[in-house]
Amino acid sequence: MTAPDLKSHISEAAGTLAESLFSSKRAPRAFVGLDGFIDEIVQVVDQRVTPTQYTPVRTITDYAHRLAGAAGKSTNVEFVIQQIKMGGNGPLMADAMGALGTKVNYVGALGWPMMNPTFDPLKRWGSVASIADPGVTTAAEFDDGKIMHGKLQTLSQITYPNMVERLGGQGVLDSMMADADIVAMVNWTMIPHLTSVWRDLSDRLAEAVGDKGPDFIFFDLCDPQKRSREDLRECVEVISSFGRTKATPILGLNEKESEEVCEALSLPYGESDGPGLIDRARRIADASGIGEIVIHPRTFASAYGADGEGTIQGPMCAAPKLTTGAGDHFNGGYCFARLLGLEPRLALAIGKAVSGFYVREGRGPTAKEIGVFCERWVAGTLDPWVGV
Repeated sequence: MTAPDLKSHISEAAGTLAESLFSSKRAPRAFVGLDGFIDEIVQVVDQRVTPTQYTPVRTITDYAHRLAGAAGKSTNVEFVIQQIKMGGNGPLMADAMGALGTKVNYVGALGWPMMNPTFDPLKRWGSVASIADPGVTTAAEFDDGKIMHGKLQTLSQITYPNMVERLGGQGVLDSMMADADIVAMVNWTMIPHLTSVWRDLSDRLAEAVGDKGPDFIFFDLCDPQKRSREDLRECVEVISSFGRTKATPILGLNEKESEEVCEALSLPYGESDGPGLIDRARRIADASGIGEIVIHPRTFASAYGADGEGTIQGPMCAAPKLTTGAGDHFNGGYCFARLLGLEPRLALAIGKAVSGFYVREGRGPTAKEIGVFCERWVAGTLDPWVGV
């Protein structure tokens, strides 16, 4: 995409979003779940200079070399905590959608029987219900990515019967789904029983909720490398089963996840540029029966679905304030735009704007701030970032 085309694309997306917000009679509504994590954001120490000063390991490659050098020996790795915050794909996506103006009902692993106060920010956007204890993630951030060290045992508490019981009965869950414009159930890899939960939700939506249900069901896998290809194929089949409801299933993937889905479905990767990922998304959609596929590498994003297709280069940030959660904020922005009627091509731009704001500011933007961000994006004045 050339510079003039990119600028036109961004301006069209921002303008369409603003028009849709102005004409909307009510805020979009989302039911999001089901995970929850306490996130420790850390840097890895390369050299300790003083008790309070150090130089960090800058790249994952450097970290890998350090660890490989300890093979057959041993080594000490020091983490310096930068921040302790609410984490998990679901809470971060919910927070992004709430900041944009969505009414969010969140259900997930936020502490049982008492909710952990780390998740109190979610209460700003709607109702919050916990059904399990949260996991814990130590996220080591580097200039070229992050490594997530997870403690996930508590997520095995997330089952469909547990969810129904701890919410207060099947009627409560039915009401939440019927009231939502979108249902987003994310973090398949880390929740052992999530395929079963999705299967029961699909059946319930088809049989009990009917025409009152959501327009979209969004899914995120969260790095399925450690799950078997058989598990992944079953997961994809269950996601496609939501197509029998009135909702359009949307599967969001980063580039690595899209390759793993291709492997599970015996599909070729094809090219890895923007048009190539549109083709990859189309192949996955055709083979799986999933209505809409979104693939978002770090530098751009592509999508394919019945409502259109497209690709866009993102607003890369050379010195991000925070990267953990950028993908969840992209998902939140994309889904928010789709709820307001933007076609996938334009929703990609809003998703990239939301994630671009997040990595610079360390929080999700409001819809008004997205307008300002897009103006600067078009003008080429995003960086050095000066805040809003």
